[in-house]
Order: sequence, then C-alpha cells, then structure tokens
Amino acid sequence: MSHIAIIYNSVPDRSSITHDLKSELGLLQVAEGVADALREKHRVSLLPFTGDVIFLMEQLRALQPDAAFNLFEGAFGLSMSEVFVPIALDLMRLPFTGSPAKTLETCVQKSKTKRILLRRSVPTPRFQVFQPNDEIQLALSFPVIVKPEHEDASLGITNESVARDEAALKQQVELIWKQFRQAALCEEFIDGREFNVAIIGDSAFENHLGHPSAPRVLPISEISFETMPEGYARIVSYKAKWEEESIEYKETKPVCPAVIDLKLELELKQIALRTFNALGCRDYARVDFRVSRDGKPFVVDVNPNPDISKDAGLARCAAVGGLDYNTLILTIADFALNRKLTQDAED
Repeated sequence: MSHIAIIYNSVPDRSSITHDLKSELGLLQVAEGVADALREKHRVSLLPFTGDVIFLMEQLRALQPDAAFNLFEGAFGLSMSEVFVPIALDLMRLPFTGSPAKTLETCVQKSKTKRILLRRSVPTPRFQVFQPNDEIQLALSFPVIVKPEHEDASLGITNESVARDEAALKQQVELIWKQFRQAALCEEFIDGREFNVAIIGDSAFENHLGHPSAPRVLPISEISFETMPEGYARIVSYKAKWEEESIEYKETKPVCPAVIDLKLELELKQIALRTFNALGCRDYARVDFRVSRDGKPFVVDVNPNPDISKDAGLARCAAVGGLDYNTLILTIADFALNRKLTQDAED
C-alpha cells in the first residue's frame, strides 16, 4: 500500500471571501473526495498549503509519502503562485500528479500559450494584449472578448466581456487593469459552439517505458447555450461556473457526449492532443474550443490540472468514457507512482 499526500489550498475564512474567490470554497470538499477515492488502495494524508513552502517541505519530510496528489491552485489571490508546490516537490524529488511547474507557469499566461500554439500550427483566435496604460487601439475585428491575462477559473469574465465597439472595449480593458492589476488579453470572439476536450495520460511512459498510459481523449462535452435568454453572452462566464442562482449558471448546460459529426469529433481530438503535447501537459488536462459557424475549431483555453471534483467536467467525461470517479482518481495517482518507480530504478 502506497502513501499519498494530498496537497490542497488552505480554505480561507468564509467571512473574508470576495466575489471573485467563491471558486475556492469547494477546495476542501474536492480534497476530501479525492482522499475517499484514494483510500480504496492507498494510505492518505491531507496537507492544506497556506503559502509557506518551507513548512510544507518539513511536513512532507516528516510524512515520507511515496507521491503527492497536487490540488493546489495558487495562493494570495495570485494564479501565478500555482507553481509554488510543484517546484517544491521537484526540489524534494517527490513525484506528484498533474502538470509540471513549467507547464502551469506557461498556461496561466494566456498570450504566451497562444504564441506556442501558433508556432505549432494549432488554430487559436487572433489576439492582442494591452498592458496597463497602453493606448487602446484595436488591430482586430469586432466583436472581441476581453480577459485578464493571468487568471483562470473564468475570473474576470462577465456578460460584458464580449465587446462589440470601441467604447465597450475601452471599458472592459480598463476594468481588467483596475480590478486585476494586470494586462488585458483581447481575442476575436468566435460566435459559435463551445466544446471541452479532456485528456488523461502521460506521454513519457509511452516514449520511454512502453507503458500503456499514453494520453487519450475522453468523450467530448459541449457547453450548450441554447436556452440562454436574449441579452446574455453565450460564453462560460464566472457566474456560469460558480454562481448557482444566476441565469448564466442555470442556462449553461454541459452535454456529454457532444452531438457532433465524426469529422468534427476527430478534428477536435487531434488538435487537443497536439495542444496537450505542445504545452507539456501531464496526467490530465482540458482543452476548450470554440467552433465557428462555418465549422472551424479554435483553441480558446488550455487547462492543466483542471477541476477534478465529482461534478466537474473532467469527471463527467471520464464517466461517459467508462471510468467511474474512484477509477479516475486512482488512475491519475498511478501516473505519479509509476514515475516514482522510474526514479527509484534510475537511482
């Protein structure tokens, strides 16, 4: 029986939660759900990470786990801090689940991610970045969607994020500057269908060990906006993800498996795998697409270490693909444990 340490965000005091940090409230429940699944085969320790890297490393040295299940999503309200835990684990030579620090650091920088994809001929919408106090002179075609450059979980994305004229663009860019104190990413808005393509696996095993866990694509999920009322943008906003009483949440409905023709299905899967490999994703990831009205797919977001809760998209796609929740979690844990076997053999 292996010993696995589950590292997750220390849950903040509910009284201090701001509107844009409601997504953090479920982290303890996610960690406990993962722990329940792992206990089927492993010994488990739960470690909340408060932001003190030295203390975390001391705790891990005392516990001596065989691997870590990394659920940490960033501290201090800074998405870029998500790399703290994997860097510490690499220093300790402790294998862990999910993508390495370099991948996490890249994917939280949306424009950098898009440049890498373009170099690999992966289609992604044309984009422009406005640093704070830049002149807001658009070189793209309206409409555009405006997002924070360095956030995830749909932070900063609202019903007003799709700008259709210069006044709306200026308002949204300046809002990002003021609220998030970072650059604003603008990309041409693809008015069409939205799909989530989840992948599990570790290409390193196929390449070096002949292990049968090469990345595979799970059944594709579509986000349906068919019942979204007039006046609401057909996008997955922050409210659509996290605020259960909102119209956006209620009328943003996942459909898995997506009802699509074989040609589009194969195209989405092939592009998703190219994206997964181009960015160095590992174990599990989700690639989000918009497909234009003339059938052209565009990658609009890449999510290494996406939400792994029981009711999230990854688990839904896995279930349709024949993996119940416990099997999904145990499979991901096995990737890290197999890396430990490789590491021990090399030592």
